[in-house]
Amino acid sequence: MKYFFCLSFFLTSGLLEAKEQNVLTVQGSCNVKVIPDRGTITFTAENQSKDQIEAVKKTNDQINKLKKEIQSLNLDKVEFKNTNYNVFPVRDYEKERYIDKGTRASLTLEVTTADISKIGETLVMATKLNIQNVGSLQTFLSLEKSQKEYLKCLDIAADDARGKAMQLAKKLGFQMGKVIHLNESPRQNQSPIYHEPTMLMKSASSEMSSTRIEAGLQQFTTTIEVSFAIK
Repeated sequence: MKYFFCLSFFLTSGLLEAKEQNVLTVQGSCNVKVIPDRGTITFTAENQSKDQIEAVKKTNDQINKLKKEIQSLNLDKVEFKNTNYNVFPVRDYEKERYIDKGTRASLTLEVTTADISKIGETLVMATKLNIQNVGSLQTFLSLEKSQKEYLKCLDIAADDARGKAMQLAKKLGFQMGKVIHLNESPRQNQSPIYHEPTMLMKSASSEMSSTRIEAGLQQFTTTIEVSFAIK
């Protein structure tokens, strides 16, 4: 009985190994570049005065005027957000003591829109209002477009995997069976694309017709591993 058990164990192991060998595993990949459909840029107004109320009021007025001017552009899917509101005393060290120079107030307006090409027009408006502190333009994919592009990339990766398996089956003389294992490793470059503010300001200083901003390209990558049974 002991010998029979051992023999049975080896036969079972051999059958399992044989089954594992009747498998074809291939990788399918998708690597595409997508145009972002959203852009974000920030404008910071900053004013200093001996009177705290005056510094705050002037800063708020600049941001409110800029927001109103940008709204007149009727940008597609535009969103506004006020951030980084700061009010702090300004002191300089002179002749071995600190001298009170007044109060500095700053406020940032974050503008996000689908009209990336028209971002340059917002910079023109900011310049006219003496707002010089402009952040880098960031372009990125919206959640809706990201999901659509992901599904498209998944189709490409699946077709790539099946195409490789069919080519191997044709060349090596075997028939493909059903899929018995699938593993996906999605990778998307989600970091926004930055556009230097100095270049944007240079563009904004030209005529309005030449202030169109290019969104750039964002990489989308997906890899799948598929195992087919071999008949």
